Amino acid sequence: MKKPISINLLEKYLNGNCSDAEVLLVKEWYQSFKDEHDYVSDVDFIEEKEIEERIYHRIIENINLPADDSRDDEMLKIERAGNRSIGKWFAAAAVAAIFITVAYLVAYKPVKYNTEQAAAVTIEEVNITNNTNQIYKSVLPDNSVVWLSPGANLRYPKSFAEKARMVSMDGECFFEVTKNPQRPFIISSQSIVTKVWGTSFLVRDSYKSATADVSVVTGKVSVSIKHSAGIHNPVLKLEKGEIMLYPHQKATYLADLNVLKPGTTIRERDLQLYTRLNLSFEGQPLRDIIPVLNTKFNVHIKVMNEKLNHFIFNADFAGFNLPDVLEALKKSINVNYEIKDDNTIELN
Repeated sequence: MKKPISINLLEKYLNGNCSDAEVLLVKEWYQSFKDEHDYVSDVDFIEEKEIEERIYHRIIENINLPADDSRDDEMLKIERAGNRSIGKWFAAAAVAAIFITVAYLVAYKPVKYNTEQAAAVTIEEVNITNNTNQIYKSVLPDNSVVWLSPGANLRYPKSFAEKARMVSMDGECFFEVTKNPQRPFIISSQSIVTKVWGTSFLVRDSYKSATADVSVVTGKVSVSIKHSAGIHNPVLKLEKGEIMLYPHQKATYLADLNVLKPGTTIRERDLQLYTRLNLSFEGQPLRDIIPVLNTKFNVHIKVMNEKLNHFIFNADFAGFNLPDVLEALKKSINVNYEIKDDNTIELN
């Protein structure tokens, strides 16, 4: 590992105040962790995910690593032994690379959290905003997973309450919720409240939009219009005005009419990129992998740098959805991706 750089320089980089030479120094410092020992082996799962959320989110996604000219001369081959998937290895490496910055970057904001069952208490809240053109993955304290589309915001307590798991969001988020009927999972967004009775679904609700909707992939959820008083009863009990949705059903809220409409048509494309598939590739170049991904996930991935098409992969994407696959590609061959519209993605 190279000599550590100063905290002041890292802060300067995060604030966008570095010179070109200082930016290069930070990038070289980050690259120096590539072969370092994983210093977080003893960190428990929740702590590791918290580190990954707050640190990796704020550093890695702000670094556009320079192209490696040596790739002109040889193709990259990625190999994994046994059952080690490409994704697990990348996640561990990313956490190890940024662990040194935890001391000054980890921060929580005290907020007031109220339910009918408990008096107001001060808790610690995690607040995540996806300011990139990519999909950002967040793992919650109960191991539920939330995928934030560009511009989305997610807020949740560091530790969920005993009687309910309550989160807030704005924008578009796809949820995969860990089942626990004794602790209902409830989502408060701009216009609607979503109670989770099942597992995976898409919520779109933003202060910028006059509509909101919920689309269910698996399990079931109930949706109701959000009132000024907030959430009254955080339990899994269908109440007056709530609409129950089952797989491949959707409900839409119209703000101008203050009406929640059930049974509207669901767009499969909105959900297909979150479908978990079992894909594997052995000795295949990226140019042959992209058409498979386009077909399986109903998207249009464009490779903007022809050099990338020659990279060779031995990769097991078992149980991956498209954001998982894109993140694996991003970390393995130093590429970035941008979501240009609702089904076009550029790799560069």
